[in-house]
Amino acid sequence: MVFPIQEQGLKIHTPKNQILQRPAIRQTQATTAARRLVDHEGDSEHDQNVSDQTWLGRQLTHGETETQEEPAAGSGRRAINAYEEVEQSRPHTPYLPASHIMRSPVITLEGSATLNEAWQLASKESIHHLVLLDDDGNLEGIVNDRDLLAEAAGVGPLSKEEDLDLTQVEVRQLIKAPLVTAAESTDVRDIARLMLKNKVRAVPILNEQQELLGVVTRSDLMLGLANQSVEINT
Repeated sequence: MVFPIQEQGLKIHTPKNQILQRPAIRQTQATTAARRLVDHEGDSEHDQNVSDQTWLGRQLTHGETETQEEPAAGSGRRAINAYEEVEQSRPHTPYLPASHIMRSPVITLEGSATLNEAWQLASKESIHHLVLLDDDGNLEGIVNDRDLLAEAAGVGPLSKEEDLDLTQVEVRQLIKAPLVTAAESTDVRDIARLMLKNKVRAVPILNEQQELLGVVTRSDLMLGLANQSVEINT
């Protein structure tokens, strides 16, 4: 009785006694990745069936040669080329400088002003961010209307402090985030990344002389990008 066995994709007819009497692999025997197609202890008919398939040996030898001859740098080069093709296929994103979307002129306030004065100015001008200046007229920081409203409602951090007269508290005490500025030529996508990284909602825009030209808020970014149809990648 002969059993057909699929071995390496090739149907080989193997006698019954060879299947039943195949010697077991000893535990100490070393293993290799290659499979033996010829069992030297098996039936001569089985050996002949394998040896007749001359194309099988040539195919395996050819495949092994291709694997050995392929340099490691070749696959790396192909990966780099594929990456460059993907980058080149991406649509070009138009450049949009900060000067095109910034708000100008900027409404500023001295950092020594009171919370009440800051709230009145923000309400009058209908703005959400106030740029504060120090005693020398230099940029000191930015406060937003939400923090001012929280103090006015008595739920802000300063309102919870005892023996503190809010009518005399300077608005500079509400400065939380570090002052982050950008140049007027900075692309709006870079400003968006800057805001996300530093967790700020407004960025003052300066010229080469470090003079205040305008301010860009998150809403300005959204409006500018929508009008210009610019895709932002962050």
